[in-house]
Amino acid sequence: MPPVIQDFIDRIGTRRALIIGIGIAAATLIFGLARWASQPQWVPAFTGIPLESAGQMTDKLDQAGVQYKLERGGADILVAAPDLAKARVALARGGVPNQGRPGFELFDQPSWGLTDFTQRINYRRALEGELERTVGKMRGIESAQVHLVVHETQGFGAADKPAEASVVLKLRSGADAGKDVVTGIAHLLASSVDGLTSDHVTVVDDAGRLLSEADEPSTPEGVSNKQLQLQRDVEDYLRTKAERLLGQVVGHGNAKVQVNASINFDRIERKSETLDPNTQSVASETKSEITPGAQGGAAQTNSATTYENTRMTETFSGAIGNLKRVTVAVVVADKRDSAANAKKPTFTPRTPEELAQIESLVRSSIGLDSARGDRVSVVGIRFEDNAPAAVPVPRRDIGQVAQDVQRPVLGIVGLALAFVIAFLSLKAIKQPTTVFEAPPVMSLPRAEAIDESPFLTAHVAAAPVPLANALRDRIAASVQQQPDVAARLVRAWIKEG
Repeated sequence: MPPVIQDFIDRIGTRRALIIGIGIAAATLIFGLARWASQPQWVPAFTGIPLESAGQMTDKLDQAGVQYKLERGGADILVAAPDLAKARVALARGGVPNQGRPGFELFDQPSWGLTDFTQRINYRRALEGELERTVGKMRGIESAQVHLVVHETQGFGAADKPAEASVVLKLRSGADAGKDVVTGIAHLLASSVDGLTSDHVTVVDDAGRLLSEADEPSTPEGVSNKQLQLQRDVEDYLRTKAERLLGQVVGHGNAKVQVNASINFDRIERKSETLDPNTQSVASETKSEITPGAQGGAAQTNSATTYENTRMTETFSGAIGNLKRVTVAVVVADKRDSAANAKKPTFTPRTPEELAQIESLVRSSIGLDSARGDRVSVVGIRFEDNAPAAVPVPRRDIGQVAQDVQRPVLGIVGLALAFVIAFLSLKAIKQPTTVFEAPPVMSLPRAEAIDESPFLTAHVAAAPVPLANALRDRIAASVQQQPDVAARLVRAWIKEG
């Protein structure tokens, strides 16, 4: 131990030094805990930003006086939760982060000296940038990247190949790009680019999964996929119509409908030619005529007519995707007795008349045809969970609750701990300390006053023997009770000597 610290401990005492050390350690711990608890909660303002944009964004935040932190090598910028709106407004005012490729602002600058080829490239870049911004603003889409392939025209004629486009979507967490969204994006691009149709737009996600339908009608795989999708669409449409109607009759959730539709995908082309022997028409007619001459000669006239039977030609092409047969299965829940005990509900089966009425409703809503072989099967069974389910109350995770309350709780605990330590330290310091006072010097013979305690030898004078014995017992008891005080007294005597 350094001499300075040892001398300080000797002067104030071991007890007080220990109390001061504990107080300093507790104060340091409380200060660190309070500093940690008072730190702001950092939330991400922007994530996944390119490094070339991170420098501009941090400069704008410094100018706005907003504190920030960089994570993941500068790809994420975190700000304090109260400053989130201020940071976004400041960055938006400064035009950062850069929203992908530029749009039609490319033509805001003068284009003197640019060739026609450069102008066409700039126009395509601007169109791609505008489409990326439009698609990126859709719900559930974080960003989009659009590529256009526009073929040049040859002379004054039209382009040899149609335009094509590809779209890469980066979806937000938990979002799903449904079929209707992908179809809408394809039609949006087709309406924005000259010569582009929705069939030539390919949409994929950032994982490389194809979201748009493959334009392969000539291959067996493409035909099978389209046929299966058409069958599912027809079945879902008929099922939705039946369940919506039954929900108004038996209650929502008390009827389940399954539809199986058999669709004819055969392409039929028939050409027939019919001759009617009873009906004839003039096909061709030839006449020759002889006229008499003035010298006694004569002229001859011949006539020939050709008849042909009536002929009828018929060409028939069958429709693709017509319904051949529809079968429907309906399951209806039994009636639940609402007056019964909720723990032991009772159910009443539906009567045959009610089931027949439900069957008639299903036939009418879907448009079933008995001549075509359509069938409906209605069965009433007990639904154990057909009672109205209580709306579940969303429960917060224990981790989220702990994260929200940890800082206030730790701050309160730190303050309470500081008060307790301060109170105990003051109480320990204010405790009365018995000061060992040196006995007065008496005229006692040294030989009779000598005790085994070394500090009595130099200070006890000659005194009567009973007095010396009582004094010795008192000193010995004090030394045993307070050895630290006795030690300090001895050191003081040594220094004085």
